[in-house]
Amino acid sequence: MKRLGYIIEQIVDRDNMNEAFDAVLRGSQRKRTRAGRSLIRNREQVIDRLIDEIECDLYQIKGYREFEVVEHGKVRVIQSVNYEDRVALHAIMSVVGKHIKKRLIRDTYAAIPQRGILDGLNRVQKHLRDDPEGTKYCFKMDIKKFYQSINQDFILYSLSRIFKDQRLLNTLARIVRIIPNGLSIGFRPSQDLGNLLLSHYLDHNIKDRYGVKHYFRYCDDIVILAGTKEELQEIAKKVHCHIENIGLEVKNNECIFDVEERGIDFLGYVIRHDYVLVRKRIKKNFARRIKKVRSRKRRHELIASFYGIVKHCNANHLFKTLTGMSEREIRKFSDLGLKWEPADGKKRFDCSIVTIGDIVNVPIVIEDFETDIKTKEGEGRYLVLITENGVHKKFFTNSEEMKNLLDQMRERDMLPVETIIRKVAMGKITKYKFT
Repeated sequence: MKRLGYIIEQIVDRDNMNEAFDAVLRGSQRKRTRAGRSLIRNREQVIDRLIDEIECDLYQIKGYREFEVVEHGKVRVIQSVNYEDRVALHAIMSVVGKHIKKRLIRDTYAAIPQRGILDGLNRVQKHLRDDPEGTKYCFKMDIKKFYQSINQDFILYSLSRIFKDQRLLNTLARIVRIIPNGLSIGFRPSQDLGNLLLSHYLDHNIKDRYGVKHYFRYCDDIVILAGTKEELQEIAKKVHCHIENIGLEVKNNECIFDVEERGIDFLGYVIRHDYVLVRKRIKKNFARRIKKVRSRKRRHELIASFYGIVKHCNANHLFKTLTGMSEREIRKFSDLGLKWEPADGKKRFDCSIVTIGDIVNVPIVIEDFETDIKTKEGEGRYLVLITENGVHKKFFTNSEEMKNLLDQMRERDMLPVETIIRKVAMGKITKYKFT
């Protein structure tokens, strides 16, 4: 693939910056803090300042604080930045991450939309079903202190293979090098950059160069399947070589085993060819927690959470033993026949929401709209139902020009109408127009 330019322009696009701001300040708890209230009060000034800093290659994280958390008996040092820097990092990585994800192999699942734990579980099961002879044995490993051990130079080199905009590369270098070694566990970019590193130096080599068919990765947790132990031993040597070439180390708990005898402990499940069970640690943790809980509300919350895990595997007996309920006792919402009826009588259009920026320069058909809709951004907005390539979508607008034109379309009974939305820059202000 060609290296990409003009990425800074995508980052500082006002819509992208606003979306980043809203994403960071999502939730009432953050909005109630002193820092959150200050940021909301000075929203436009903050966004203007960040746009100028990023555009002029001056953006630098203002600092961070460190604290320790304990996960499964392991102590991790987490870095955290202020809300303003979180907005900047979210805006940068929402664009950079999108381009990184295009370079990733299909069977990696961490921090990738629509490719989470459930997708990974389904993919592993599919490979086991489709090729039982070629998936008899498993090589499982992970990397020792992955994020803390990453060589920052390899990250920056991997980024330079994708992007050619020097301003962007300088900005990313300052973000990466904010801590002396490795990647910060708490920063927004870390998962995308960790994925990029292993994709560049490991995944594509194993899949494309060596032709390994059954390869799966979640962060630094790697599973490889093959028909014989000897085949996996050869693959393991190659994995070691590529990992050690970038200064990382495989944990000494790596192993090769028979899938049917032991099962693949991956993504919170133990997977075999014909059935799937819940990981032992998850079962034990749930059993301990549900035993201590006395509140009915909290008990229902825990059961619902556990049900979300066990419904994807063969665990009906386990679920009944620990909760006293059968999985079949939990009804599906789709079977209830309930439908929300808005008190104000307005249509909400049952389809996905898009931003205007997502449909710029694309032929669309305006089908319908609702007026005077209240959102978290304010009142008086219009909700517009459109069709793009036969798919219904909707967007909000508070543009006086758009609202006026929509009103005229309805008054003259012109709907549906075909149009293209164009973006017009007026200084620092971006306007959208029907054409």
